[in-house]
Amino acid sequence: MNIQEAKDSIKDAVSAYLAKDGAGNYTIPRNRQRPIMLVGAPGLGKTAIMSQIAAEMGIGYVGYTITHHTRQSAIGLPVIDTAVYDGVEHRITRYTMSEIVASVYDAIETQGRREGILFIDEVNCVSETLAPAMLDLLQNKKFGPHRIPEGWVLVAAGNPVEFNSSAREFDIATMDRIRTVYVEPDTDIWLRYAMSAGVHEAVTYYLSVKPQNLLRVERGVDGSLFVTPRGWEDLSTVLREYDGLGFDADLNLISQYIHEPTVASEFKRYLDFHRRYRSENDVDAILEGRSETSYGGDAEERLALSSVIIGRLNSEAEEGMDLRDLLEALDSGESLFDLRGRMRREMDGNVTADRRRSLSRALSAMADRSDADALREETRSRLEDSMRRFDSHVANAVEHMRRCYGEGQELTTLMSGLIGCRNVVMFAEPTGSLYTYTERILVHGRGSDIRRRMGVSE
Repeated sequence: MNIQEAKDSIKDAVSAYLAKDGAGNYTIPRNRQRPIMLVGAPGLGKTAIMSQIAAEMGIGYVGYTITHHTRQSAIGLPVIDTAVYDGVEHRITRYTMSEIVASVYDAIETQGRREGILFIDEVNCVSETLAPAMLDLLQNKKFGPHRIPEGWVLVAAGNPVEFNSSAREFDIATMDRIRTVYVEPDTDIWLRYAMSAGVHEAVTYYLSVKPQNLLRVERGVDGSLFVTPRGWEDLSTVLREYDGLGFDADLNLISQYIHEPTVASEFKRYLDFHRRYRSENDVDAILEGRSETSYGGDAEERLALSSVIIGRLNSEAEEGMDLRDLLEALDSGESLFDLRGRMRREMDGNVTADRRRSLSRALSAMADRSDADALREETRSRLEDSMRRFDSHVANAVEHMRRCYGEGQELTTLMSGLIGCRNVVMFAEPTGSLYTYTERILVHGRGSDIRRRMGVSE
């Protein structure tokens, strides 16, 4: 299954494990709550979805990469104790509580979450000395003598042996006690996520043209050549920073993230073309309805234009959603002092990337402000302006693509890209341009890709 299907499957499993009967008992008893193990290539987002699931479900989250730990930190240290058996005192060895199990109890105290997810990454890549403890964890949900608290679901992740030379296969006895979810790369799903997450337009543009290069792992005599989704996303972050600073992203930089020379060189060419195309096309004029140029170009050039427009509109929607969140917080009646304190505490916990960005912008907006009423009215005015501007920009973008390319694939690409962005869909008014144009495309029988993305049957 792809990463989105894996996320939905795990979310359903956690919900089922935490369901209770009328007496407050878990309907699936602890001994039947099989640990869940995600297996997939590096960089697919296995780790990221776990914290997202916990944040979306409002439960606690503790995550560990087990290869960073020794046997002692995982299962605890031995201590000498005494015990009396049949009236005779004996010296015995006990173990201090595992750092990992203790961190769950800490989360219960600090987060106030009596239920949550304990996520152990790279569980099949541990050393020989730690391997028995990992098997004990998966089979019995405990480290040494200390069990994971009831109400906390164990989820693990690992790489297949073909992707990691230190990975090991579990025996049948262990596999028979866990639920295994196999994750496969899916470029369409990743691109939908990437557009919503604001991944650099050059990356989404390139992978739209070359979807087979989202994930590549090859072993050769000179070592491994690889490209992963994590590498693309990390490269995107650097590219955005370089754009802001006016720096050139050369092949050496790209090769630090894309460890396959052919793909890195090819992406460099696409990046240069994308930047040139972006500079030659006045996107501001397009969105503001001032562009009268009818652009031509081949299919890749048209895709580049769509990717730039989608990226800009998604950024506008993000800013609008953050204003909406800030206004909702200001309407709560809390003082600015209390709001700042609550938001800082929330940021210290496990929150989604969207929520973290929203909190960060809200705290920036409230900095050095003392009049909550004035900030509220200012935010309300900015939000109304943002909504009007966004709706107008969507309409102008659609009409521009229609004027340049007619009713063909270019218009479908733009609309399917926009409705694939969560913030765009959430920020757009139900009676506004986005939904109006989408409905027109559907009614007139165009855009099967839009139907598929929206879950509408043919």
